[in-house]
Amino acid sequence: MWQGIFVCDKVYFIEKSYNVCMKTSRKIYAMNLFSNLIFYAPVALLVRTNRGISLSQFFVLQAILSVTCMVCEFPLGVLTDKIGLKKSIVLAQFTMLTARIILLISNNFMLFAVEALLEGIAFALNSGTISAYIYKLFGDDNYSNNISKFYNWGTIAFIVSTVMFPFINSRWNINALIWVTIIANVIATMISIFIPDTDNSIEDEEQFDLSKTLKLLVHDKTFRVIVLIVSLFNLSFLLINFFYVKVIIDNGYSENIVSPLILAYSGLQLSQTFIIKYLGEQKAWNKVRLFSVITSLFFAGLCVISGKPVVLLMIILPTILSVLGIFIEKIQNNYVDTIGFKNHRATMLSAFSFFADVFEVVFLLANSYISSFNYKYIFVFIAASLLLNAIMLRNDNAVKSVSWFVRLVSMI
Repeated sequence: MWQGIFVCDKVYFIEKSYNVCMKTSRKIYAMNLFSNLIFYAPVALLVRTNRGISLSQFFVLQAILSVTCMVCEFPLGVLTDKIGLKKSIVLAQFTMLTARIILLISNNFMLFAVEALLEGIAFALNSGTISAYIYKLFGDDNYSNNISKFYNWGTIAFIVSTVMFPFINSRWNINALIWVTIIANVIATMISIFIPDTDNSIEDEEQFDLSKTLKLLVHDKTFRVIVLIVSLFNLSFLLINFFYVKVIIDNGYSENIVSPLILAYSGLQLSQTFIIKYLGEQKAWNKVRLFSVITSLFFAGLCVISGKPVVLLMIILPTILSVLGIFIEKIQNNYVDTIGFKNHRATMLSAFSFFADVFEVVFLLANSYISSFNYKYIFVFIAASLLLNAIMLRNDNAVKSVSWFVRLVSMI
């Protein structure tokens, strides 16, 4: 009898926990949906140039945004660990909302610069925070599945805003596009207030010294390998954004098919949840290695294949990269667990982003020289780099190489 009551209570507890998780999932998915409804994105340049911003000033504004992201990575990562993941998410949403309101009223370079600064802060606040939040809320066994669903809702938002853009723009004007985006951002901010908080129990602070920890990190092989693959992943998506039009034109197609192509590969990206569910959560290092090799082959294929098969490769490649990115985030979180800094997860994930940004700048400078010959050389460079990185990840237990790091940290 008592055993039966215990089993019933256990089933009730599991069912209740499942319902709580489902409600939480819906909230964070809805938040990501509305925060990614950016209806003015296709005319982001025109929004600024129509109000007196020159092309050179536009690139300066983009530089302000990028530098702000890089400079704020560590400080805001530390802040996030102090105030909690939920508060950082709410603050990021509110900061982005403020930036878009300023964008609506901007009519000179200084106001646009403030808007770029606030956007950079918002991106830095979210950098690693969402990943840490979902990892902490759902755990290692359910992380990849839930983060892929989270990203899918962002992709759905992109598709919706892209499809609705011509209707809103033709019926009203560019300002209307910003207004609708602001309304969506208000909804996202309100939803973020009601997402559940995570456990913020803090371990002994004397064990964590940021400067000493960073010095140890840069000397750790596993950390450097992860930073490298993060950099290559980010650069791969940049190449898709920059050179897909060039690939299309070189293969005899009109640039008019770019929009349908983007919608096609965005729609296919929604399949990443099913791919990850099929592959499972375990052995993330193996999957990073596998998808690095596949991505390498796809970039190489874009250099040697022509005609209709190229379009097929271009549609599939972003999905391959998206799955790779999710498993990269998983090994980042696993690494944080391994070195024993679970309560400083946002700071550690910010460290990955910061050093990846530095590597990315180096890659971009190198590729700016390589691209003066032919953009295909950049694809070959990325393909070779990804393949080399996969070889570096050949040890399935690579993360165990941080054992010396754990011992050193315990001595600090």
